[in-house]
Amino acid sequence: MDDINPIDTDQNSVFLKRIPDEVYTKMIHLFSNEYHFQNGAENGGKMRINNYYVGIPRVLSDTFIAFINEMTEKLSLDHFPSLGTPEGFEPDSDTLLPTELEGGFSLGSFDMAVTEDGLQNIEFQSVATYPVSAAKLNQCLLDHMQLDNAFVFADSPATKWSDFIDFYKKIIADNQTTGIVLTDRKIKEQKTNFEFFATQKELDIPIEIVDMEHIFEKNNELFYTVPDTQEKPIKINRLYNRILLAEALFEDNYPFDAHKWKFRFDKKYNALKFINHPIKQFEVSKRLSPYISHACNPECFELSEAASLFRQGDLRYEDYVWKHKWGAAGHKLVLEPTPAILDSLSDHLEEYIAQRKVVFKIFKTEDGLEKIIELRYMTAIHNRKMMIVPMARIGHVTQEPNGTHNFKIHFGDNNKEGYGFSPVIIFDRKVK
Repeated sequence: MDDINPIDTDQNSVFLKRIPDEVYTKMIHLFSNEYHFQNGAENGGKMRINNYYVGIPRVLSDTFIAFINEMTEKLSLDHFPSLGTPEGFEPDSDTLLPTELEGGFSLGSFDMAVTEDGLQNIEFQSVATYPVSAAKLNQCLLDHMQLDNAFVFADSPATKWSDFIDFYKKIIADNQTTGIVLTDRKIKEQKTNFEFFATQKELDIPIEIVDMEHIFEKNNELFYTVPDTQEKPIKINRLYNRILLAEALFEDNYPFDAHKWKFRFDKKYNALKFINHPIKQFEVSKRLSPYISHACNPECFELSEAASLFRQGDLRYEDYVWKHKWGAAGHKLVLEPTPAILDSLSDHLEEYIAQRKVVFKIFKTEDGLEKIIELRYMTAIHNRKMMIVPMARIGHVTQEPNGTHNFKIHFGDNNKEGYGFSPVIIFDRKVK
């Protein structure tokens, strides 16, 4: 058994512990060989696996899950304000999965900061990030370290790897054996494209990874072509959508650029199901934060309603971060608001929220670095059952001359040794 000697020995605290070098090497070898992962900028990569793992006590994890359950229930009951659907996204009901037809969302991602006062919500959205690769990373850690009373999945200690695989197979493939496609835009450039290869390999289903530029509609059906071959177009039956709404809207001008977009999300295609229809990225997003009353949700406002409070000094610019309601991966994120930026957004205030900045707990680890932890719980819902894969992003801290801290948790800030994304284990015992 590995002798856990965490930074904080409180039963209710998150801890960071170094991964033994031989285990870390096995993880990197697995990801590099099986998922085409490049670890860190020095290897040509855009992301890094951190050589520390995160431990979360089950009692604390369950408070996070209670928040998730409350939000999913309120969403299913239309508790939050509705919004108009932009052109190109109103779905045909025949293309939706049963969970979406019932008002829910099949795949989601919930982010929380580890602070001195517990867990604080950062944001959540109906987006699949990297559940398969994260689950594999967690399982690899557990397999090689033989930790007692520790488990990989946050929903239940009883959930096994085989349960997880079967669950995702059902969501993505159902009973189909042909025409299963995972798609994104500019696949080769995506930071998380290793997840695509992990999904293909670990689910062991005939799923093809296809760039959206090779997908087109014909006679009310969707097809894709295989580049640089003479193969006939192949019909799509299930389209696992990995395209971020923000990238489609802000970078590719969906749905108006017909040269890039040869299909639409608001059309009915014969015998086609969208997996994770992007309509849910509108409904389940940062737009909800101003309407959540919960101990773990930081103070948050509609920027359009709070603009006058900033201008007259009732709210301090430096205490808040402004986020576009449907932004993701840093799109239209204002980390340091100013009066000039507020003026520049005057025609778009209704698209933003103002969220009070969270103060991360600082972990000082044995490598001499100061670190912060953002937890991500990736949810999947099928037949009203939820499965949850935990992972973490480890960020760093900088200090201003006046003594204030800047917390760096985004991709570009953390592609350096000692930081990056990390495996997570849930433990169910008092740590000594």
